[in-house]
Amino acid sequence: MIIPWLHAVTPECESILECVQIAVDIHPYVDAIHVRQKQWTARMMWDAVEQYREAGIPQHKLIVNDRVDVAAAANLRGVQLAYHSLPPHAVRAAFAQLLMGVSVHDEREARQAEQQGADYIIYGHVFPTACKPGREPKGEEALRRCRQAITIPIVAIGGITYDNIGKVISAGASGVAVMSGIWHDEHPALSARRYRESLMAAVQGTSMLRS
Repeated sequence: MIIPWLHAVTPECESILECVQIAVDIHPYVDAIHVRQKQWTARMMWDAVEQYREAGIPQHKLIVNDRVDVAAAANLRGVQLAYHSLPPHAVRAAFAQLLMGVSVHDEREARQAEQQGADYIIYGHVFPTACKPGREPKGEEALRRCRQAITIPIVAIGGITYDNIGKVISAGASGVAVMSGIWHDEHPALSARRYRESLMAAVQGTSMLRS
């Protein structure tokens, strides 16, 4: 199974069109686009997915956050579960075809996600981020301990920049998830390309050190 390296997570967009326009620009450089809109109804999420597809976003790149019903009904690649989502084991039993990611914050949650059938986890927040004001970041050592606790891939999230990608890859992450660093950049496509280049350089550098 190939797990996406670079995940682009949508912020709270004011409109579906806003999200779609940016997604069109960045999708050549990312492996997965998370449709993550906490305030939207299932119908709004469905309409967004339809517009993504009509705009030319490959269906296999779309991952819906939380809404397993939308992901399954739209025959998408996967779903990303949060603490308030359906239990991973229930989703795995009912929707075996979905690539299932689970968002976790510590080793215990990571082990539990793996035991319940997660294909990968998103772990964070690793570095300080404006999305989590006042909350202490996990740091690289915690990420490394999480890597030692499980066997499934880890996608690191939270404060990821071009300059610190190498740190999370060295700590055991298989890839990164980015929100504001891409979506809020003045030039999202350029930013996504730089993240891609930085990520691949980090992976290559880590591989050389381990060989």
